[in-house]
Amino acid sequence: MHPGFGKKSVLSVRCCYCSSNICNRGMKAVLLADTKQELFSTDAPLESKVGSIGRAYSTSQCRCKICDVGCRQCGNVVGYHVQVPCVTCLQSCHNGHLWIFHGNAISAQEVPGRSGSDVLRWDKIAEVSEDTLASDDSFEDLTELECIR
Repeated sequence: MHPGFGKKSVLSVRCCYCSSNICNRGMKAVLLADTKQELFSTDAPLESKVGSIGRAYSTSQCRCKICDVGCRQCGNVVGYHVQVPCVTCLQSCHNGHLWIFHGNAISAQEVPGRSGSDVLRWDKIAEVSEDTLASDDSFEDLTELECIR
């Protein structure tokens, strides 16, 4: 991850349709192709809470192979997964997150830091582990985008 992303807040992301917690490691992001579009990203959605919908496709913006993802609780589309990033996107400024959530399909809230009075930042969060992917609502294991094409 680019060092500039370290001071960004870690976000808890919920489906806006059913309030299911779909991610404990979210980040506010910007789509380079359309900076007016509000997005959020993650390196680790809760696998039991989101899943791929349909087949992979590419857009006219780049050659990435992406697939829509939906909330497993209610079935609504909440974003997409970049299954195979293209060379252009890999060479641009990015946060390394391949799971993208649409701002109009989710709600996000800052995750409190260990002291409870501050906000957890990306430079203080642990790397992704199997426990992170399986965890549902616990932030206790978390110790330690702006640019998405």
